[in-house]
Amino acid sequence: MTDEVFAWTAASNNQAFLAGRLSVALNAISIVRSAEKGSNQALADDTWLASIPRGVMRLGNEHVMGVYVIWKFAKNREAARKYVIDQQLNYRPHFVRSEFYNFPPWTGAIKGGFKTIRKLAAQDTHKPKGKYTILTTIAEKYTTNPGHPGHSNAVIDEIFQSFMIPQMFAQVAQGKTSPADAVKAFDAKARQIYRKWKAQGLV
Repeated sequence: MTDEVFAWTAASNNQAFLAGRLSVALNAISIVRSAEKGSNQALADDTWLASIPRGVMRLGNEHVMGVYVIWKFAKNREAARKYVIDQQLNYRPHFVRSEFYNFPPWTGAIKGGFKTIRKLAAQDTHKPKGKYTILTTIAEKYTTNPGHPGHSNAVIDEIFQSFMIPQMFAQVAQGKTSPADAVKAFDAKARQIYRKWKAQGLV
């Protein structure tokens, strides 16, 4: 890869792909959705989606996970609570209007489960026809949460949000440290984060 990947932002994959400088990217569907809404229809029509690659453990983390909270100081907590419950129990409009970016938190959130979800995804009219149905297979078989095989929690969130794992790999790829030293530094920082949240009683 070129050195620019070490300064990658959340939009860099999209920009490089749409500019014709990438042919494959590990990314959410924002690349193909951006292509569909842009001026390069030929690129949009020739952009496909693939499943999680085969390997020892064929799993991928969610690209983005939505979390809803209701503040204690909210002025209308009951209405907010009802909104969240109603949305989660009838997720179909949210799924469709998000253009399949947002999948339901559990199968029953859309009546008919994965059968309905697959049917909705197949109805997308963009070429190549049916390319979005693979998202259902990924969600059903190959998706897990950050922190797997454990649960997501405050420790995992801080490690994820501070990009500690990509930074560990980048340091080694740039020759700034050895793999063993990178893992050792990561372990020390992760333990520090754990102790901080443990002291607050949140893990």
